Amino acid sequence: MAKQNAGNGHPTDRLLAVAGQLTKTGLRSSEMGVAAAQTIGYRTAMMTAALSNPIDFANPEFIRMGSEKVEAAVEAFHAVATGIGEFGQAWVTMLTKQTQAAAATIGGLATCRNPVEIVDVQQRLLTEAVDAGIHANLRLIEATAALAAASMNPAYHKVRANARRLAREQA
Repeated sequence: MAKQNAGNGHPTDRLLAVAGQLTKTGLRSSEMGVAAAQTIGYRTAMMTAALSNPIDFANPEFIRMGSEKVEAAVEAFHAVATGIGEFGQAWVTMLTKQTQAAAATIGGLATCRNPVEIVDVQQRLLTEAVDAGIHANLRLIEATAALAAASMNPAYHKVRANARRLAREQA
């Protein structure tokens, strides 16, 4: 799966990295659409040509059309299964960090002896809660972006390779 910072780095840098990853995934999606259209065009022409001679239907390309889809689906399933685990961990982290910050505050309030200490505990709570929330949500966003990329990559590689190969063969 894609690399994850899991709490490392400045939040702005992490958000920029996620934006870059999502942009790359979007561009790959567009490239995949163009390559799929090219591949469909080449294969449709091959099937049309094979109509005049049934022996041409023994072309390995026609078998490859099905098997490559199964291969890409299995690879994508494996990537998504791995990503779901990471996504689940990020979700649990998001929930538990807030709870931990609240529990620490309650414990801190119990030891306060004057109003200044109460204000100090509240400031720490606010800082820790906001920081924990930011980093936990960033981890969730990173896991989501990685999951989106991982689920698309196998099909992307197959489609692009097919378009290049068929273009060479038709040239």
